[in-house]
Amino acid sequence: MDDQKDDKNAQRACDIEIFKIVSEHFRQDIREFWTRANFYLLTHTALFSAFIVIYPTLTNAHISIGILVPILGLSISIFWFIVLRGAVYWIQQWREQVIKLSKELDRFQCYCEVENLVKQKKFLSPSYLTKYLPLIFAVAWLAILVLVVFRI
Repeated sequence: MDDQKDDKNAQRACDIEIFKIVSEHFRQDIREFWTRANFYLLTHTALFSAFIVIYPTLTNAHISIGILVPILGLSISIFWFIVLRGAVYWIQQWREQVIKLSKELDRFQCYCEVENLVKQKKFLSPSYLTKYLPLIFAVAWLAILVLVVFRI
């Protein structure tokens, strides 16, 4: 009887350790998501600042520089969108694993309840909304490109 109880306790301890590992991976993916998002945001801010500085001094001879900056910004925006979209996908995959393990281990089910809200109300999730931020930048860079090309 004691052997079964010891085996059960050992299994429970192992399950809790696995839960800790999986939930830490989930949290790490979230930290990396925000690090990436902030990096790209900083990159766009620097690129936009550079454009603001050079745009008033552009002549017809140097218009290619004025066109190159928005094209670069547009390219980075598209890449940023792809990266964040992929990151949100993997965050969701790890979230599902944490929920699955939590259902087995947590008698209070608090983690499951909170994380399931993210699935029900995606537009209240900062990471879900942030993955669309690059599209706003892409539209802005496209508008700037049109401005430069047609010298509006």
